Amino acid sequence: MLFEIKTVTHQPDQISFTWNDVGGFYNVYKDGKHLYEGSVPEFQDDEFKSGKLYHYFIERVENNQVVDVIALQTSAFAEEKNIENPLQSLVMTTIVAKTQIALSWEKIKDVEAYDIYRDGEFIETVDTNRYIDRNIDVDKPYVYLIRSRRSLRKSGERMASMKSVLSNVFGALNPATSQSETAIETFTTVKLVGTLSKILQPMNERIQEPETVDQWKLRYTTFLADEWVRNPNPLSLNHFFKGDNRDFDPNGEGFRTRVNIVLAYDEKGEPLTFTKEVGPSIAYDHLKRFREQAKASADGISLKRTDHKKGESGFYLTHSVGNPLAAAPSIDYEVTAVFKRQGTFDMAGYFDPAPHHEIYLVKGRGDRWRPILQVESRGLAFMSDAIAYHYWRCSNFE
Repeated sequence: MLFEIKTVTHQPDQISFTWNDVGGFYNVYKDGKHLYEGSVPEFQDDEFKSGKLYHYFIERVENNQVVDVIALQTSAFAEEKNIENPLQSLVMTTIVAKTQIALSWEKIKDVEAYDIYRDGEFIETVDTNRYIDRNIDVDKPYVYLIRSRRSLRKSGERMASMKSVLSNVFGALNPATSQSETAIETFTTVKLVGTLSKILQPMNERIQEPETVDQWKLRYTTFLADEWVRNPNPLSLNHFFKGDNRDFDPNGEGFRTRVNIVLAYDEKGEPLTFTKEVGPSIAYDHLKRFREQAKASADGISLKRTDHKKGESGFYLTHSVGNPLAAAPSIDYEVTAVFKRQGTFDMAGYFDPAPHHEIYLVKGRGDRWRPILQVESRGLAFMSDAIAYHYWRCSNFE
């Protein structure tokens, strides 16, 4: 019998889990605090806040030595769901053992299938809300991505019915798209799992070398990948716009907008700072001759700090920037995030599926950007309030 989790149960007032009884006795820790010692292979917790991630570690002890560890990260069940972003309040559970990485997530209403990717490669499509990976190396980190889709008509989002009708009309009027394509919501969940051997250290070793993160840096950029972008409005004299002519790159020079956010835990007052930039919009006629150039205002980009407790802060970022040379919809997105000094983060957001969106993160004082989310544009025609959103959430377990 393998030392693995058997069940995890979430109720509004309780998180409980059981594991295979393989002998010895067990210690259970929650966020570093010792809460249980005994031989019964089960634990219940009723002290938590909904939507917040918690870390549990189960140690198996024989002859006063820790011989095996299971690590579990999960959040409490939220009875009231976030209407703006369904992923933000859903329970996500990650279990790490020497023999497996197990992922489970609260079902998204009316979603029938989930595509699973590991380290950028497609693994399989599942029709249940869980996935177990046994083909693992304890000395490697992994990145899992779970993607699903749903008809906008089945969404619980406010104004979903009206938006669904508008998206179908939009698809009918734009031959490059389809009615079904414009009315499909996309959900992407990303889980960064650190090196397993480090995660599965006994608690006394973790306490001796606790992780602290002095600084978090986030970069969110929107850009046009093509060199030339045709104006979807056939009546405009601006037939083409100059694109940014590049692929995904955290340091790419061309962009529509770029936001940089820095949370410095090691500085006095733990300041949260951000900068915002808008790239120029350049228009050309049907022969690609220059017509005009302008730069949109950055006033539609705003940031609000959120403090939860010491060593646990975040922000709420809103973004709405238009094209100063066209009566076109704005580039809209929102992000909520929490960054902990002990090394974990949880972010969620949503955006229209155009233009390209790329999000990067630096953990600690360095300049090595780690990709969090990279999504290709589906065309400027998808920058419309009538189009279904792309929802996303990303967190780590390291």
